[in-house]
Amino acid sequence: MNTTKPTLPATLLAARWWWTATALSALAFAGGFFLNANSRPASESAGFWGAGIALVGLGAVIAYCTLQLWRGKLAGQISLTWCGIIVGIPLMTRGVRLGIFGALLLVGVILLWTPGSIRYFAPQSKAARARRKAERLRQRSANSR
Repeated sequence: MNTTKPTLPATLLAARWWWTATALSALAFAGGFFLNANSRPASESAGFWGAGIALVGLGAVIAYCTLQLWRGKLAGQISLTWCGIIVGIPLMTRGVRLGIFGALLLVGVILLWTPGSIRYFAPQSKAARARRKAERLRQRSANSR
């Protein structure tokens, strides 16, 4: 059994830092929204509170998935891909200011799916596919009895 880890491609290293910066910036923007909410009258602050809470949630999800990516787990790559697509594409349709943030999320997704990153996660992907196939075969044999 080969226990050596493949070398980390430069694009995956860049993706790790990219998504770390994304999580930190989401949390920083949330802090800005909370500060704005406190400086506004109560009738105007609800939107700022809602946006701040949403950004804290987004930042927490991205931070957790980025931690998985730093640990070299395939789940981090997959989760960040889904998060980037689900949040990034709608932001691209909301005008230039939000479109820039959507584009930055999608750049992070592209960094996760370069050929070097795909090769890095290939052994984990093959192992997961083999586990799913074995589970399906086990369930078929249990159902046929």
